[in-house]
Amino acid sequence: MSCNTNTDQKFEEQSQKINQFLKQVDHKIVVMSGKGGVGKSTVATNLAVFLSSQGYQVGLLDVDVHGPSIAGLLGLTGLKLNAIGEQIQPYLYSDHLKVVTIQGLLENPDDPLIWRGPVKIGIIRQFLSDVNWGPLDFLIIDSPPGTGDEPLTVAQTVTGCQAVIVTTPQEIALADVRKSIQFCQKVNMPVLGLIENMSGFVCPACGSRHEIFKSGGGEKTASDWNIPFLGRLPIDPGVVTAGDAGQAINSLTSHTKEEMQHIVDQMLQKLPNKQKGVDSTMKIAIPLAGGKLCTHFGHCEQFAIVTVKNGNIAKQETLTPPPHAPGVIPNWIADQGCTDILVGGMGEAAQAILQERSVKVLCGAPSDTPENLVALYLRGELVDAGNACDHGHDDHDHGHGCGKTPFRH
Repeated sequence: MSCNTNTDQKFEEQSQKINQFLKQVDHKIVVMSGKGGVGKSTVATNLAVFLSSQGYQVGLLDVDVHGPSIAGLLGLTGLKLNAIGEQIQPYLYSDHLKVVTIQGLLENPDDPLIWRGPVKIGIIRQFLSDVNWGPLDFLIIDSPPGTGDEPLTVAQTVTGCQAVIVTTPQEIALADVRKSIQFCQKVNMPVLGLIENMSGFVCPACGSRHEIFKSGGGEKTASDWNIPFLGRLPIDPGVVTAGDAGQAINSLTSHTKEEMQHIVDQMLQKLPNKQKGVDSTMKIAIPLAGGKLCTHFGHCEQFAIVTVKNGNIAKQETLTPPPHAPGVIPNWIADQGCTDILVGGMGEAAQAILQERSVKVLCGAPSDTPENLVALYLRGELVDAGNACDHGHDDHDHGHGCGKTPFRH
């Protein structure tokens, strides 16, 4: 076997691991800036901290390999990332926040990384494939400024990723932001919104806010390009002090904390099924035969539709699907208002339809009762074991080819 064949096989195997991980992530968000020094890493860090403090499971990935700052902002400088077997173990910043940064692999935090593109692309892919992230509500990715290797790798590798773009009010920063917006358009990555950082100055003595730059540039740019404007963050000495001390903005008592929360709220409103306490209902579909999960997805007798509210089963019904035909049953499931489906395996065409209609698909579930499967799913003990069906041209599943356990260890 040639060297090129081995390399291609390893790349394909890594891609499969990345895709399996990404299926366990509800929302992937890359934080970008066209220009350096606009506070992008501070924004990324605090988005992750604020979301995790609201009960979401969050992963924070720093792909700025030349100028990583996430470790410093969270008080993790000097701590090493560990590995168990072939898996890198992320920092456990809290019960709901896992963090990975290249700094955790350096002998000395101040060592420079003099790497070209291929090596940087490789480490980003490794952080997606070989880290023990587990299921996540959010993966927040902190990208270096510009539109080079790192953001391009994220755009090409992290399917379903959206961008949050950070700017300051100055025109020189806004000019680079317009490049970032066009980058997102060229790589077909939706822009979730724009944040204007360093917008005004908060006096540490009296707490009053003063506009020291021309304000409104970020909001106008968002309007001109028809993208959401998420909000403004002021120049606040407290933010600098907190960052230097390895603390997040939620440790502050200033208005900056409230404005960061406003930005998070605005972002959540633009994402489906992600407002805890407001919309915490799930409808989980499970194909049945004889009262247990049926591995023949497209030809099952019935579907269990289980409604979960606030982590508890509120309702369970059994429905008979329409006659089997390509595309019919996936659309029927979405029409029932289902948010999730647990299957043994499923063809690629059916998965594509469901994902397009915002139904989360988990493949590799064992043959068990709906009640037991939902309980395992809610506890995070079911993980996507890959597509067990090789017949991507139809909706049925023969249940072969997975060869993996669906349970977490």
